[in-house]
Amino acid sequence: MTPASERLRRQGLIAVFLLAACAIAAAAWLVARAPARTIEEFAPAAAEPLQTGEDIAVVEIADGQSAAQIGARLQAAGLVSSSRHFQTLAALLGWDQLLNGGRYTFEPGLATYEIIRRIRFGETSPTLVVIPEGLRIEEIARILEQAGLAAADDFIAALQLPSVQSGTPAADLPGDAVPEGYLFPSTYRFPLDATPESIARAMLQRLDHELDGDLLADIAASGRPLHDILTIASMIEREAAIDQERPLISSVIWNRLERDILLQIDSTVQYAKADAAEDPPAYWPPITAIDLARRHPHNTYFHKGLPPTPIGNPGRASIAAAAAPASTNYLFYVARPDRTHAFAETYAQHQQNILEIQSAAD
Repeated sequence: MTPASERLRRQGLIAVFLLAACAIAAAAWLVARAPARTIEEFAPAAAEPLQTGEDIAVVEIADGQSAAQIGARLQAAGLVSSSRHFQTLAALLGWDQLLNGGRYTFEPGLATYEIIRRIRFGETSPTLVVIPEGLRIEEIARILEQAGLAAADDFIAALQLPSVQSGTPAADLPGDAVPEGYLFPSTYRFPLDATPESIARAMLQRLDHELDGDLLADIAASGRPLHDILTIASMIEREAAIDQERPLISSVIWNRLERDILLQIDSTVQYAKADAAEDPPAYWPPITAIDLARRHPHNTYFHKGLPPTPIGNPGRASIAAAAAPASTNYLFYVARPDRTHAFAETYAQHQQNILEIQSAAD
C-alpha cells in the first residue's frame, strides 16, 4: 500500500469513527430526554383524547421478535421508511434487545425514534383520556364511554370487584362499595384492548402511587383515616377555585368538625340531589331551600360530621390540604363573584362579608 492510499484509508476510518460518534452522542441525548413510561402512567395534562380511525395503523408485534423483524413489519405498514434505519437506531439507543410485544397503534407522521420509544416502553396505544379533578364516578364513566374504552355501566361494575380493588387503597372499603373518591384524576394512556377491569384498577393504583411518603406522613399526623381525608378533600375540590384557598377551606371544615358544627357545604347537597336521568345528566345541579332540608346522608346541612363517602374524586392538592389544613379560627366562608372566598371567624363577620359582596355586585 502506498503512503497516499494509506492516508486515504486512515481518513476514511476517521470519518466513519466521527459519524459513529455523532450518532452515539445523538442517541445518548435522545435517551436522556426519554421518560421511562408505561401505559399506566400519564401523558401531559394538556393532551386531548385521541380517537382511532382509518389513518391509525395497527401493528401486532410478537414477544421475542428481533429489531429486524419489527422494522420489516413497520416498513410494510408504511410507518418507517427503512427497516435497516429502524434496526440501526434501536441498536444505537441500546433498546434493540428490549422491544416489547403487543398490539400497537400508531398515528401517521411519527418519527422513527418515537415509534421505537413506544415499543421499548410498551406504550401500545396513543389513546389519551383526560380525567379532571372533582368529578364523581358516573362522570368519569361517561368520559371513558365517550372515548370508546368501556361502557359506563361496565366500568362502574368493575370498580366494585374485589379483584380490582385488591392491593389498592380501595381494598379497605366495606363489601361491594363503589370507591367514590379513590380514582385519581389525571391524563391516562390506555391500550385499545383495555378492559373495564384493567382501566378501573389502573386508576385505583394511581392513587396509591400518589400517596407518597410526605403525604402519608401528613395523613397519619392528622389522626383521621384515609377515607375521611379523601372525603374532606373531595369537598375542598368542589369548593375551592384557587390553590391558595384549599388549606383555608380545609381549616373551616376541620374547625367545624372539632366543634361539632354542621358543615353546611353546598356541594354535598348537590351530590345528594344529582339526577343522572336528565339529558345531559345534572350531576351538580342548583339547590334550593327544599334541598337543604332533605334527609339525605350526604346533606351536611342536615347531618353533622362528614358525609359517608367522598362526593367526587379529588386531586393531590386537595388531598394535601385535607391532611394539613391551615391553622386558623375560621368557621365560615362565602363565595365572591370571581369564585374566591371571604373567610370569617364569627357569624357576625360572616354576615358582614355577605353584605359587602352583595353591595359590590349591585
